[in-house]
Amino acid sequence: MILVALQLVGNLLSIPMMRFENSLIEPPYFWVFATFVSGIAIAFALYLGGRTGLGAPLLEGFLRGEQLSTWYRRVIALSMILTVIAIPYIILVNIDLEPGSYPAIWKPILASVDAGVQEEIFSRLLLMTLFVWLGSLVWREPDGRPTRVVFWIAIIFSGVLFGWSHIDDKLSNPEIPVSMLLVIMIATSFFGIILGWMYWTQGIECAMLAHFFLDAVGTGIVVPAYLSSEPLVLVLVLSVLIIAGWLSWRYLVRMGSQAGISIS
Repeated sequence: MILVALQLVGNLLSIPMMRFENSLIEPPYFWVFATFVSGIAIAFALYLGGRTGLGAPLLEGFLRGEQLSTWYRRVIALSMILTVIAIPYIILVNIDLEPGSYPAIWKPILASVDAGVQEEIFSRLLLMTLFVWLGSLVWREPDGRPTRVVFWIAIIFSGVLFGWSHIDDKLSNPEIPVSMLLVIMIATSFFGIILGWMYWTQGIECAMLAHFFLDAVGTGIVVPAYLSSEPLVLVLVLSVLIIAGWLSWRYLVRMGSQAGISIS
């Protein structure tokens, strides 16, 4: 029910951006129906997740009253690193954007909630979990859990479909060169694979937060700084983000060494 509510809130928060883009906004009865359908899909995905070792550990731990501060710090660090990696791509796809055509930054930031929740529920919680479950019917460990190969196949497959979903509506646009479509496909597939790994190792909440963080920082900070008439603003923003990414990496390395795990 929490995930269903998050999806509905995300959809509502996307309305200002949809109005800016003159996108079709469905009537209220459609939102009610879509929320009902998403509830069934989420319940089905969580059921399969319980059989494959995937799911929503943060929400489960929260409802049990567990201490989750370490999880939060780890997820924020992973999100920051992913965002720093995505900076060149964010600037590249917006390189020809005119400053006057960009909306107020609060609109894409609100829309980032919808992207982080909705796309992760569909691409990771539903599709990736389904692929893992199907793979476990053929390849599984002695305890019945899917093998690591099954997880990686599901991560890559769902990641590529995630990449394709970002270009399928652009293929008919002659103004977008094939080279740019290829860049978008490869880059978003790469990010989808990373988010899939996060889902596998940290839970769907990690993938959602990382996706939201990447979109919010990219559209709400990096792009406005790039479009700014002051180059110093972009230099300052990029410097702060790169330093934050480096500190996040050092934090994860320190956590891994304390736990006797190497992540380098």
